[in-house]
Amino acid sequence: MRLLNRLLLALVVLIVLLAGIGLALPRQVHVERSTTIDAPAATVFALVDGFSMFNQWSPWYGLDPSAQYDFGGPTRGVGARMTWKGDASTIGSGSQEIVESRPYEQVKSSLVFGSHGVVTAQFTLTPEGSRTRITWGMDTDLGMNPVSRYFGLMLEKMVGPDYEKGLWGLKRLAESLPKADFSDLKVEEIQVSPLTVAYIPASCGTDEREIARTIGASYAKVGKFIASHKLKQAAAPITINNKWGDSGYEFDAAIPLDRAPEGAVPPDSPVQVKQTYSGKALKVVHKGSHRNMDTTHEKLMAYAAAYGYEPAASPWDEYVSDPGLTPEPELLTNIVLPVK
Repeated sequence: MRLLNRLLLALVVLIVLLAGIGLALPRQVHVERSTTIDAPAATVFALVDGFSMFNQWSPWYGLDPSAQYDFGGPTRGVGARMTWKGDASTIGSGSQEIVESRPYEQVKSSLVFGSHGVVTAQFTLTPEGSRTRITWGMDTDLGMNPVSRYFGLMLEKMVGPDYEKGLWGLKRLAESLPKADFSDLKVEEIQVSPLTVAYIPASCGTDEREIARTIGASYAKVGKFIASHKLKQAAAPITINNKWGDSGYEFDAAIPLDRAPEGAVPPDSPVQVKQTYSGKALKVVHKGSHRNMDTTHEKLMAYAAAYGYEPAASPWDEYVSDPGLTPEPELLTNIVLPVK
């Protein structure tokens, strides 16, 4: 009996001792990893400021391909939310929601792992010339539970390698995307309605003056067609950009009509009539000379790629300002990219 009492006393002392040691362990735990990515901060930020691209670089996605993911709230920024339900032995179940978003600087998220508590994770971006250093960190408060504090001793070894793997995937993805820095671009997601346009297909080289002459001559032909059919121009002229490259520029010079012409347009007519694209699109306003619009196009395409949009049709330029009446620095042109 004495032996049993002594064993029980020793067990109690051991439990008290372990609990005391546990409570002396750190309550706050921080884990982080960093890497440098050869991409602008705007591109890297786009990949972490939402969840549309998350599973393309996540270190956990491949652990349970059959897991179910649901997305809610806005597609990016504060309120963007992802929940998952998977195998308890691999990724388990939980949710993640963005709680703070500072463009091109930092994204913070709150993660809930069922009964295992809440973790705060953050991505911090630091530009380094044309490259970006990103730090992925996590913080958790283990509270007054000594068992949790012992568990905290293992978080560095448990989470650190996953963060390293995730950052490698993020780096590979970001560096595969277009390099244009779109941080100064103001992009609007819109819904466009179809327009009835009279248009003429045209092509030319890449010389700026040749492009201007070709566009002008094409619009003159479309204008004559409109006048001969007693139609009216209903909106600003557009050029639908079908192909652009070192070999040349191919486009449709189009003018929106107030109505379709009566009767069918002969197939051998140089000017034809059609309906333009209808659906979701990205729009950006280019201000200034038409000569550097290709730079704005490149930025818009880079933006679309980083945020996971896919082109749905050829982009077009809408000439809001009349070059003959507006000083060049004040010219406004809407660049529209159909997406899905």
